[in-house]
Amino acid sequence: MTEKSSLAVALDLVAAPNQAFAAIKERPSVWLPLLVLVVSYATVSFVYMTSVDLAWFFDQQLQQSQDLTEDQRAQAVRATTSISPLAYGAIGAVTGPIGLLIVLFIGALYYTAVSFFSHDGIRLKQWFAFNCWCCLPIVLGILATLVNIVVGDARFMAQDEINPLSFGNLLAMDTADMDPVQRGLLSVDVTTIWAIVLSVLGYQLWTKRSTVATVAVVLGPLVLIVAVAVLLT
Repeated sequence: MTEKSSLAVALDLVAAPNQAFAAIKERPSVWLPLLVLVVSYATVSFVYMTSVDLAWFFDQQLQQSQDLTEDQRAQAVRATTSISPLAYGAIGAVTGPIGLLIVLFIGALYYTAVSFFSHDGIRLKQWFAFNCWCCLPIVLGILATLVNIVVGDARFMAQDEINPLSFGNLLAMDTADMDPVQRGLLSVDVTTIWAIVLSVLGYQLWTKRSTVATVAVVLGPLVLIVAVAVLLT
């Protein structure tokens, strides 16, 4: 098989996913998708935290705590807003990508554990590349978010409102009175669905498992997370 460039693999994810996943499995390079994901996450985190009204932002966050009185919340808001927005932007630009890397690596460990018990011979490095490439479409949602922050008035824009491609925004639903699980589900956007579909397709191509088994492996952790969140709400 002729070795493809990372750019060619990225284009094949849209035009010819089968060829893209074959190339990723043979040469599990992660630098292009990882660089794009990290830079885009860092950028949108920095821009949002330096654009939002910090007093309003932290007050919204602290309102979710039932243990604080109104005076305690006001005091906490004053303390947090004494720090420069640039500092919060820098923190977000670092912690956002780190969180992303942790999620991608945990996902790769999960797939590797499944491979160990199913004896399909796919290694951790391949699964990590698999996750990075499958998440690449999410960059389109991040770019849409960045444009929305820059063009719109982000001062009083909640985190679950900044992505114009999320189902909550596309359906024009008011999530203010919803519980965290409902708000979290409505914050999912169409590019995330695209990434999940790619994961299902790629996993089946790599492992040759049935559609039912593939969907169970790929979506199992997501269903478990939602179920636990519902139980804890």
